[in-house]
Amino acid sequence: MNRYFLITFSILPLLVIAGVLALNMWGRDYGPPPKAEGAEKELALYLEVREIMLERYDGDLDGTKLLDGALAGMTAAPGDRFTQINVPLKAQAQREQLQGHFYGIGVLVRGNTDGSILVRGVYADGPAARAGLKDNDVIVAVDGASCLDQPFEATQRRIRGERNTPVVITVLRGGKPDNGRDVHAEKLDFSITRGEVTSYSVHNARTEERAGRKFGYVRVSDFHDNTFDPQLKEAIERLTRGGAEGLVLDLRQNGGGKVRVAEAMIDAFLDEKDALMVFTRSNNEKNRKDDRESRTQDDQAITRLPLVLLVDRGTASAAEIVTGALKDHGRALVVGERTFGKGVVQSIVYLRTDPRYSLNVTTTQYYTPLGRRVQKGSKGEPGGIRPHVEIPYRDEDEYRLIATKLELQESQLSPGALLETEAQRQAFNAEDRMLDAALNLLAGKAVNVKD
Repeated sequence: MNRYFLITFSILPLLVIAGVLALNMWGRDYGPPPKAEGAEKELALYLEVREIMLERYDGDLDGTKLLDGALAGMTAAPGDRFTQINVPLKAQAQREQLQGHFYGIGVLVRGNTDGSILVRGVYADGPAARAGLKDNDVIVAVDGASCLDQPFEATQRRIRGERNTPVVITVLRGGKPDNGRDVHAEKLDFSITRGEVTSYSVHNARTEERAGRKFGYVRVSDFHDNTFDPQLKEAIERLTRGGAEGLVLDLRQNGGGKVRVAEAMIDAFLDEKDALMVFTRSNNEKNRKDDRESRTQDDQAITRLPLVLLVDRGTASAAEIVTGALKDHGRALVVGERTFGKGVVQSIVYLRTDPRYSLNVTTTQYYTPLGRRVQKGSKGEPGGIRPHVEIPYRDEDEYRLIATKLELQESQLSPGALLETEAQRQAFNAEDRMLDAALNLLAGKAVNVKD
């Protein structure tokens, strides 16, 4: 046998033994197991794993990342994607979204891959507009600290802040919109005083004509504190003054929001006092004390005009509460496709140990006035609200076109700043068969539901 093979095979056992001894020498005795049971033992287990990871992991780690990962794993355990932990940045963003306003500079932005931020548009009369920021400026620093190679969310939080506080925004102007290191661009500093920036959830209120008659159209994309009052109330009043003989309320792609705001909207369309709008029933006995019925407060309605609701597979949660109640009471005709089927309710809990964190936890389920269960079944039952007039999307391409069209129509920006690509222009001008059917129904015309 070759002498090199003899030497190799002779040395191999010694290497294995040496490796085992090295592992034993490098390993650390973390002490006897703690004398604890239940939650105390689970906490000790977490702390032990945390200590080992921080001391032994071959890479960069910090305790906050481990904590956030552990909390995310715990909330993922039930397999309910609506139950989740919100780390501080996400918790603050959720709070601002549901409030319907925040304090910032009033720009629509998009993050670039290098960490810079493109200003896609500047809101008229907002703080940024008054200071002189323009469309296509590229933000590269906030208060002198570069945002290059930094996470978009972190830079966004630095731009926002307390009301009437100053912030210095550094931009590149006249360069490439996706490049925060363009040496040919002009570098400018703007001192801006933060102000209130309203989040709009009511969009594109306008009058449509059909068969010589006028009908109002308005889209509601979310349910925030300011959705119904003042935004929707003012939109309906304007459309009514403009001579609308009926209304189309577009709830497509509305993923929900605050249930109490949805209930206020239902109440405003019903002219019956003490009418049942929605009720909840929890499977958890500990939550049943919080189950409730929600009823109308009076017999006054904001309008008695004929009403059509537009819905699709993106209509969910609080938007399904509105759809189910107005359908069950015969107040609205529902057009489109079956809604998403999210009939579970999440409570938002701000953690006492660290209120910067919040927990969205599913606590109950809701039902329509006639007792329809909205939540999708665990065995494949479809759930959701079925429209009176079903007009499904022809294919996924049409669905994506309409979803993009609705998103573009939400913007407060000019078409020039909004429609950057051919795909956006195609979506903005796409045929909307569901809206066309709704207007025909209001006008008393025939509707083609197959094409």
